[in-house]
Order: sequence, then C-alpha cells, then structure tokens
Amino acid sequence: MRHEKYVNIYKAVLEWFKTVRAKKILVSGPMMQHKAKELADALGIENFSASNGWLDRFRIRNNITFRSLGGEAADVDPSLCEDWQERLPLLLARYDDEDIFNMDETALFFRALPNKSMIQKSEGARGGKIPKERLTISFCLSAAGEKEKPLVIWRCQTNLKE
Repeated sequence: MRHEKYVNIYKAVLEWFKTVRAKKILVSGPMMQHKAKELADALGIENFSASNGWLDRFRIRNNITFRSLGGEAADVDPSLCEDWQERLPLLLARYDDEDIFNMDETALFFRALPNKSMIQKSEGARGGKIPKERLTISFCLSAAGEKEKPLVIWRCQTNLKE
C-alpha cells in the first residue's frame, strides 16, 4: 500500500465530511478544499496544498461523487397545454398588445446552499431543507414590449413551524 504523507488530514476531512453529510448539509469541492486547509493548519501541518489534484485523489479514495440531489418535480399535463394553445389566441384577439401583460415571479433563496454536493456513492441522493429566507421578485411585460418596474417582496419564515 502506498504511503500517505498527509494521512491525518485525510482522516480529519473524511470525518468532517461524514458529519456534515449526516446533517444533510450540501458540500462542494471548494468547501472540502477550504476545510482541508483549515484542518491542516489546526494540525500544524505546513506546506499542505488542498489542490484540485488532492481533491480528486481524496474523492476517488473515499468513493465520493459530485451530483445533483433530488428535489421537487413539477409535471404539467400536456393535454392542458394543447387546449390552451388553441384557446388563448382567440381570447387575446380582442385586446391591443399594450393591454396584454405577462407576469412571472421568481424566488431568490439568498441563504440557500447549492443543490449539488459531494456525497459517497453509497449514500442516497437526498438534500436537506431549503432555508425559508428569500426575496420574491415579480417581472411584468406587455405584449408590445413595455416593461413594468420589478416588484420585490421580502419573505422570512425563520420562526414558523411547518
């Protein structure tokens, strides 16, 4: 077996990784590299570089992969779309383009972690809860191309029970 120069760092990073993944915390490559450097400093190990090559070797040795974790699926019934594709032009024909608006909203979860994580191949691909702190932003545009100012809504549910 090949001699490992930084075996204490490997063990410490693996232990940290298993602990945070047990809590369903998502882990990226740069997070692992930062933690490895932090642990090397704490162990008093000098000249350690948590390079991309180090990360690749660590992942391979510990059977860790990087992939998207399962989320919610939004399925739409195709028959509903076909029906509206026929009906909508007839409804809109009575209006001027300046009077036809489309509005949509999006949420910015500014404290959320990435939806991809380093995980061991034997581990299920399930994520944790998404933090509720978010900004909701709505955008509105007329069929003539006129834009309305975006509407921003602050939302914070940190103290509510689910």
